[in-house]
Amino acid sequence: MLTRKTLLFLTVLLAVIFYMTPRYEAEAIDPVTMAILAPIAIQAAKIMAPHVIRALGNMSRVFIRASAHLVEFFLLPIGLVESTILCRWRFRHGLMHMWTGLCGPFKFCGWM
Repeated sequence: MLTRKTLLFLTVLLAVIFYMTPRYEAEAIDPVTMAILAPIAIQAAKIMAPHVIRALGNMSRVFIRASAHLVEFFLLPIGLVESTILCRWRFRHGLMHMWTGLCGPFKFCGWM
């Protein structure tokens, strides 16, 4: 059985090996090939345009929802201040803010 120390060592070793190996550089495609493939690429772009636009719309909606969940995380320190320093006036709100702040990262990751 591999221990954590061995797995960490293997991960670092592989990362160093992959970092040190030479990378292949892209070579230019000759103009004839580009001239042949350009009409095909234009047709593919026309076919994919509606799907790309729909994907961008869905992505923007999910981004807004995820950002709201991520902002909820910042309610945790606010709730902590409310339930300790301002406990006479805002204790219940502080507890609610702390609970919301604790649940925010889990909602952001999609676990709740």
